Amino acid sequence: MLTIATFNLCNLGADAPPGRLARLGAIIANELNAPDVVALQEVMAESSSSATGPIPADAAYLALIAAITAAGGPQYAFREVPPLAHQDGGMAGANIRVGLLFDPARVTFPDRGCAGPEDRVGIRFSDRQPSLTLNPGRIEPIHPAFAGDDCHHWVPSRKALAAEFMVGERRLFVIACHFKSMRSATRREEDYAKQQRHAQAKIVHDFAADLLACDPQAAIVVLGDINDVPGSKTLKLLKGERFHNLLEDLPPGQCYTRRHGDQPQALDHILVSPALRRGAAVRIAHINSDLASGHPEPASDHDPVVATLPALNA
Repeated sequence: MLTIATFNLCNLGADAPPGRLARLGAIIANELNAPDVVALQEVMAESSSSATGPIPADAAYLALIAAITAAGGPQYAFREVPPLAHQDGGMAGANIRVGLLFDPARVTFPDRGCAGPEDRVGIRFSDRQPSLTLNPGRIEPIHPAFAGDDCHHWVPSRKALAAEFMVGERRLFVIACHFKSMRSATRREEDYAKQQRHAQAKIVHDFAADLLACDPQAAIVVLGDINDVPGSKTLKLLKGERFHNLLEDLPPGQCYTRRHGDQPQALDHILVSPALRRGAAVRIAHINSDLASGHPEPASDHDPVVATLPALNA
């Protein structure tokens, strides 16, 4: 049985306070029981305003992995495609991106190619099975929905990361996302942001649907900080007709991953293809959003979400 999680780390860099790193490590190792794969959002690598070219975040991943092992977790490995400086949105100069942790004792990562920030991952079909042309690789990174577009009033946003794992003899496709933020100063900006998320959701869905067209039994997980709630147009576009959002299986009172003021919101999601739905279960660890006043500052402003997938035997 494979376990997979998504966790927005709230601008985590290598210079994070040791106490915060330790809390994040303990959350992943103990609260989530060390998932086999973890999709991360808001991994940070700071740069100067004049920086150009790709900005790797190796130091941030290694600091987090060290904190996880110190808390009793496994020695994770990581993969990412570093963004170009100042091209993925978020806090100025932070160069936040999505990335992946995985336990190499449980799953295998067949590296393929060396994708750059603007290289587009594709799908190849051989021996009646799909695979990725780049592993990992970004989905349509120069499309206006991700790169930004003045005509649509869209701004540069985090690019979706596609990856391929081997779980025993089974191939698993993971698509890690962090869609355009809901933050807006005006109602018009809010509408532009919604339209950008809708476009991003359609692009990611179409890529996942192409994998299913190649193999209707393909094991596919689409997950991350979608920045929209169940029932929204964004989630409907991302799901399409065949993917299932595991958060929809939770009681309404448990279905939130963040609080905006006192208002709970479910912004972080895990969607699965039909081959993975049977027996799948999801849990939200409400360790940040429900933190009582007087306790230390939460490790993140999002709760992690973890799914168990009995259809895959790691």
